[in-house]
Amino acid sequence: MTIKTLYLFLGLLLTAVMSCSRLQPSSSNDKGYNSADTIVSDIGDERDFERLLVVCDSMEKAGKLPKVRSIFYSSIAYNLMGQYRQSLQLYYELAKMDVSKLQSEADLECYIYSYKDYVRLLCDMRRYDRALREAYNADHKLRAAGHESFVSHHDIAQIIGESQLCLGQDAEAAKSFQKSLQSIKARLAKHADPLDLRECQKTINAIATVYMRCRQIDKAAPWIAREDSLYALAVAHPRPDSIYLDEMKAEISYCRAMLAHAQGRTAEAEKAYADYLSTQSAKQPGNIINSCRYLMATRRYDEAARKMEMLDAFMSESGYEPDLENIGRFMIPKFHVNLMAGRRDSALQVATQIAMAYDSALVHQKKIDADLISTVYDTEGKERQIAEQRAKLSQQRLFYIVVVMIILIVFFLTYTIQRNRAFRKLKLANERAEESSRMKTKFIQQISHEVRTPLNVISGFTQVLASPNIEISSDDLQSISQKIVDNSERITRLVDKMLDLSEVYSNKNIKISDTVKPADIADLAIVWSGIRQARHLGFELQQQPGLESLTFLTNQKKAAKALAMLLDNAIKFTHPLAFTAQQERPERQHVALCISRHGQQLQFVVEDTGIGVPPEQAENIFTEFVQLNEYTDGTGLGLSIARSLVRHMGGDITLDTSYAPGARFVMTLPC
Repeated sequence: MTIKTLYLFLGLLLTAVMSCSRLQPSSSNDKGYNSADTIVSDIGDERDFERLLVVCDSMEKAGKLPKVRSIFYSSIAYNLMGQYRQSLQLYYELAKMDVSKLQSEADLECYIYSYKDYVRLLCDMRRYDRALREAYNADHKLRAAGHESFVSHHDIAQIIGESQLCLGQDAEAAKSFQKSLQSIKARLAKHADPLDLRECQKTINAIATVYMRCRQIDKAAPWIAREDSLYALAVAHPRPDSIYLDEMKAEISYCRAMLAHAQGRTAEAEKAYADYLSTQSAKQPGNIINSCRYLMATRRYDEAARKMEMLDAFMSESGYEPDLENIGRFMIPKFHVNLMAGRRDSALQVATQIAMAYDSALVHQKKIDADLISTVYDTEGKERQIAEQRAKLSQQRLFYIVVVMIILIVFFLTYTIQRNRAFRKLKLANERAEESSRMKTKFIQQISHEVRTPLNVISGFTQVLASPNIEISSDDLQSISQKIVDNSERITRLVDKMLDLSEVYSNKNIKISDTVKPADIADLAIVWSGIRQARHLGFELQQQPGLESLTFLTNQKKAAKALAMLLDNAIKFTHPLAFTAQQERPERQHVALCISRHGQQLQFVVEDTGIGVPPEQAENIFTEFVQLNEYTDGTGLGLSIARSLVRHMGGDITLDTSYAPGARFVMTLPC
């Protein structure tokens, strides 16, 4: 049974309790209630349902409580304890009663309320055709006895509409729901107390819920809006009931969350779900279990699995029997969320419980269906109907066996696939770790070489200069001094690269506060790279007309440093030493730096006629420590640092793989 149904039963019980508790001797004669109803009311207040059942039975046998009222109180107690088979036995007796022999208004009220519960129980058990049949049978009996229509009540009209919708009779269902709405308006026109508002809101919520369950999402929205109107009336009531308000808010918020999620409005869905969680009703065990529908819909399987941990205790405390309906409603969803949450052991345990409970549930279902058949069909058709039912039950058994087997197969397949994926991920992680270790070892070796070479030069010449009685010509002294300065600058540039790499890894924001011209960045990069002094190549700077007066906001030092690294790369890979034996060694290479504007971006394009880059390595060359030619000087950091610096400033550096004569790098900056 759903929590919605339990709330309805509780509401009906409270209605009866309130009616009985207000009875005075004078009013008792008006409707036919007596002291026996008052005693039952007091026991109901204490929620001692076992005692209530005993008292009802003894008072009925003593003639103090009419049978129809005993059925009414007892069936509500059984429903609240989750013992629906016992309720059905009472409802079978109710269906055989002669309405014309009911002696008082109290008996008639209890008959109508009990029959509502009967029809609702059939609907919740998904016996929609039976629910429709019993509703119209009750209507026929009441009309024949001169009473008002049974199916015009808003609760019954809603149940009829729900059954029709689930049977695919959409047009008939819409008419029934409109009939329910008209009945609600008529009821509230006479009485609009908190209980009336609550009962009407529950009916509308049931309509919205069944539309969403049948995936007719757009049709649910107007009904949720009607719930909001009833909630506003309940809040504004002179004597608001806090319990009813909390229950209304919980149901409306949860329904709104499911609707918003189905329509793709994620933020609204989460807000509505948060509103639902803020209510006291959401903290009830039954509601915690049922709220897993939203968590499953939003793929929050871990959270749903945690909530489902209380399912066994909830079913035990609530008296839920492990029948086919409860297996499908609770246990299979619990298996699903545990499986999706990666709790394979828990999922396997639930699958085992399902398999163990299936046979007893099937036997239990056979008894219920057999009892239902006996109340609907006459004696002559029993054997034929029982044979058909047995065939149907055999099909159901086969179906559920297949379902359980499929679930188990899916579980083991999923487990195997996940295990293989985990193994592949571990293998890939090991390969990456080994590659990272190799690259770092190479990087340390390269750094050591890059530092040791200029240090050896500086150390050697320093020892020469420090030697006593050495005679050095002015030209030699100038040459030595220049080499010391060059190698010192080489070490300085290496340290700068390491600092830049550290800054990139720290993800520190680069301050954008310099107003410069494009040419300012280019000139500074040219100076830092020393490309004009490279004797093995020709260099050309080109600028698009109109950019001479353009200024834009950036970090001049970082932008120039990135561009200088691109020019350094061009110098290195247009040098004759970079060419292999398979490549023709050109006499003189060429490098061009072209500056242009495209929309809101400035482009600094560095083109060279060097050895080029294979297209398949277009992204790999921007990875730290990567060098396509292991025998080329350098650390393999320049391009990686340059791209990271530019991206921190909102731009990017890419390799144009369509350029054939050599390599073309494109650096863009926002302007």
